[in-house]
Amino acid sequence: MSTVAPPRPEAVPEIEPESNGLVASFNSVDTVLEAVRVLRSGGIERIDVHSPHPIHGLDDALGLKGSPLPWGAIAGAAIGLGSGIWMAWWMNAVDYPFIISGKPLFSIIPSLPIAFELAILFAAFAVFGGAIAFGGMPKLANQKFRIPSFARATDDRYVLAVDSRDKCFDLVGTRALLDEVGGEGVTDIPPVATSEKRIPRTVWMAAAVLCVLALVPAVLIAKARNSTSTKPRLSFVSDMDHQPKFKPQTTNSFFPDGRSMRPQVEGTVARDDLREDDQYYLGRNSGHGGLAANAAEKDSDGWVTAFPLTVDESLIRRGRERYQIFCATCHGQGGDGDGLVTLRALELEQGTWVKPTSLHAEPIRGQPVGRLFNSISNGVRKMPGYASQIPVRDRWGIVAYVRALQRTRAATSADVPSEILPNMRELN
Repeated sequence: MSTVAPPRPEAVPEIEPESNGLVASFNSVDTVLEAVRVLRSGGIERIDVHSPHPIHGLDDALGLKGSPLPWGAIAGAAIGLGSGIWMAWWMNAVDYPFIISGKPLFSIIPSLPIAFELAILFAAFAVFGGAIAFGGMPKLANQKFRIPSFARATDDRYVLAVDSRDKCFDLVGTRALLDEVGGEGVTDIPPVATSEKRIPRTVWMAAAVLCVLALVPAVLIAKARNSTSTKPRLSFVSDMDHQPKFKPQTTNSFFPDGRSMRPQVEGTVARDDLREDDQYYLGRNSGHGGLAANAAEKDSDGWVTAFPLTVDESLIRRGRERYQIFCATCHGQGGDGDGLVTLRALELEQGTWVKPTSLHAEPIRGQPVGRLFNSISNGVRKMPGYASQIPVRDRWGIVAYVRALQRTRAATSADVPSEILPNMRELN
């Protein structure tokens, strides 16, 4: 017994609607608002108003609810904030822990800048994406643009559109209602053809190519992360990596002498380096030699005997600080030549160490302040010069502090301030 297959049903062609709705033009804000209220009272809810400027009260008339975009922005910001903090923790404390200057591998405060930036970025993405989604975009075709009168919505007319998908929409009745409320040029919105609903094949192909290209950087990064290379890394902005400069003591064919370092211009002095005051900068009176003057000259031969600057408590305190840094290691805290370096050198008994002269010895006490300044600046015997390390004013501060140390060994009651003297007597 044979069976016969039933006949295949023929495809039923899709019936397109005759109209997607109606549009009408109004010439004033009051008339279009009144039209919206009348349509809403008749039960019609799918209404759009296109205006060349914002209309106050239109949202209430249309019955629009609050936009969900602010909540989307808050959610995006929260995700970005959490992602930034998590990324800083993962990169610094887990994936690549690296201690820098003893700082903790992860801390909330340093992570806030990147977390803040990601919060702003994700919030912007949420608002942008939400506006596209809630706006029904993208639309491949908008039939309203094919109505000539609709173009005046950006110029001098207010265009009201009623969607045919509204449950209370009736083509004849809604048209009559629009005419009744003063609508001008009531026109049908032509339906969208089936062919216009399909995304063109070229768009799909372009999107596929873009998706593949977008994966290329991720693949290259993954490859570089899990492999090594002897080639230099790619540098898209090489200004900070390869600066057009010449280092000291290198050659440079641009100049005739082939040197990159340029000599000082003959007959010139660098700004703020002109030093005409020999008493302040050299510790000598004018006309008695320069910085390299022999410290063994007689004390009466040009050394200044008075400080060329005001000596006050701040200068002495500064001198004491510099003395303890540069001088006390050899001369000792009290100036007796018993610093830690001296004690260690004598302990080793190598026979090459010369103990520094006590600053309280008579020859040192009798030296003018200018000669003491010169000794600090240019050195004496095995003591090196400190002119390149200690500024001029600080050198004078050290001289003032040395004079204060020397004064302590020969002080009398007349040197003690009157407000302290009674306490000193009680201690004695």
